[in-house]
Amino acid sequence: MRILVLPLTVLAAVCLYLSLPRLAPRIGALLVRLYALVCRAFTRKDGRADERPALLVFLLLLGGSAALISAVHPLLGVPVCAPLLTGFSFLPSCVKAKAELDAGQCAGNVAGYEARVRQTCASLAPAFVGGVFAPLLLLAVGTPLYLGCSLPLMFCGLRALSDVQPDARRAYALLLSLSDAVVRALLVLCSGVAGRNPLHTAGRTAQQRLMSILGIAGDGSDTHPPISGDITQAVFLCCFVTGLLTLLLSLLLIPLA
Repeated sequence: MRILVLPLTVLAAVCLYLSLPRLAPRIGALLVRLYALVCRAFTRKDGRADERPALLVFLLLLGGSAALISAVHPLLGVPVCAPLLTGFSFLPSCVKAKAELDAGQCAGNVAGYEARVRQTCASLAPAFVGGVFAPLLLLAVGTPLYLGCSLPLMFCGLRALSDVQPDARRAYALLLSLSDAVVRALLVLCSGVAGRNPLHTAGRTAQQRLMSILGIAGDGSDTHPPISGDITQAVFLCCFVTGLLTLLLSLLLIPLA
């Protein structure tokens, strides 16, 4: 039963964020407010807060709550973890951008048209690295350990606090770099889906690799001027890689779950 948690979480997240794309920032704001409440218990009389123990307690509260929910039944972790895959909230904006470009919004403005295409495509990789792949990888680690969705929820706590808490920023950056490496490797593996030879692509980050595969990186390796169809191809490639990762992780969990 627990091996169904990953694919069901992805499916639920897609359905959720196609309908409610503005939910993602509200979740981050809620986590920041929860951390502020925890910080009050670690604030001295002089107004200074012990942020490191406050962060530790905050993460333990998040992880412990999620683990208890998953302990009741593994599938109860699906509605808890699905909102954490915030990368899918970028899909409606990509659809909107393509529709506006196809409707002639930048007609006569070639530079603006190409910049809009590049900006939209470039935003996808970072969104999926931190908002889809990292939670999925942590969910796969926590599932055989009977931790349920506690690790993804703790990761999202770090992500929400990365702009205001130094320790959270460092931990988040480390986990993000590991996720980026996985995404970059999968993009190279799947570049043939977009009709590109993986040997003819480059990039030290997932974002750079995606733009190189699309052929609109803005350097000498470009294969064509950016067009609105590149947005569709970027969305397809990111979703395809997500599906592949979900399948591989689910298969790996069969003997462990």
